[in-house]
Amino acid sequence: MKPATTLILVAITTVAIVLSTASASSLGGWQRIKNTNDYRVWEVAEFAVGTYNVKNHFKHPLRLVSIGSAEVQVVDGLNYLLIVTATAIDSLNSPIVMYRTEVHERLGVKELKFFTPIFDGLK
Repeated sequence: MKPATTLILVAITTVAIVLSTASASSLGGWQRIKNTNDYRVWEVAEFAVGTYNVKNHFKHPLRLVSIGSAEVQVVDGLNYLLIVTATAIDSLNSPIVMYRTEVHERLGVKELKFFTPIFDGLK
């Protein structure tokens, strides 16, 4: 199988999996993903945290703790809107901070749109 064909099949499978876990909505609208423990959702969240760490040159790197909510939008690819909690890797007593993040994925290529703290100081 050619690499391009494999990539297209992966993209189609990803859309099918995401839509099967999302509530019904129209194309282009945001759909809630009910199962935030889904492997695909965690993969996107880990990508967001990892990309944030790279963009910040690993200054105070974060690790993903949990996913509070997840939504997907079918556009030219997929947009994922997540609320995640993360904490510093280098300290056991670091506060847990909530972040709002968006990741765009098209043909298996992900791009971090934003990763913004929305509340800090949770314990």
